[in-house]
Amino acid sequence: MKRLSLLALFISASAVFAAEDPKAAARLAAFNKDIKPIIDKSCISCHGKDGKRPKGGFNATTLEGLEKGGKEEGKGITWGDASKSSLYTLSYEGATARDQEKAMPPKKSKSEPLTTDQLAKLKAWIEAK
Repeated sequence: MKRLSLLALFISASAVFAAEDPKAAARLAAFNKDIKPIIDKSCISCHGKDGKRPKGGFNATTLEGLEKGGKEEGKGITWGDASKSSLYTLSYEGATARDQEKAMPPKKSKSEPLTTDQLAKLKAWIEAK
């Protein structure tokens, strides 16, 4: 019983600290305002729309899913470094080298690649300190 009480206390304390983390709160606010509309327009049709299995295991419906990434390309977001974030690198390829095999969205997709402005927002969001 003591262990269960300690576990509950630890989980509650972790939730409070996470909620009070200003970086996490700022990331979430920026995600909802600036990034989610981009993801919804260019990524969601293949990576999580309508409860379907997301392609490549990459679930773009939540911030947690974006952070985790897919089965093949590793971590979706490495905070502070867009060059190590598959979300950014594959989106960049999709906008600049659409013929590349891993470019997102792929050339055969109906979705449009990210614009220069959208890529800049995504990069700034990932690299924000």
